[in-house]
Amino acid sequence: MFGKAKPSSNKGALSERMRRAVERPTAPPPSGLSLTRQIERAVRQAVFREGALILAEGEKLPVALKNISATGARVEYFTRSELPAVVILVEPTLRIKSRARVVWQRDGVAGLAFAE
Repeated sequence: MFGKAKPSSNKGALSERMRRAVERPTAPPPSGLSLTRQIERAVRQAVFREGALILAEGEKLPVALKNISATGARVEYFTRSELPAVVILVEPTLRIKSRARVVWQRDGVAGLAFAE
């Protein structure tokens, strides 16, 4: 059972199949599909911090900061209201006070892109 390995006649065939699979050329992506968006996406760091969004009228909306990157953040807020197009994200422990564009929002969760 745990002795020497039995000689296998399939060993050569298996290694040949593996070699062919690895050497097989890959087709380029279809012309309509862009992979650039995935490549350019900044590395995100998962966090769970309390912060706030300052809206256009000066109103503060408490949020939970869920993840952050060099280019943006994902926040959860506790009211089912529509956010304006531009907000200011404030989180004092991470020393964040940045103007951000609301890229998407759905059911109390929003994706923000920091303004340059």
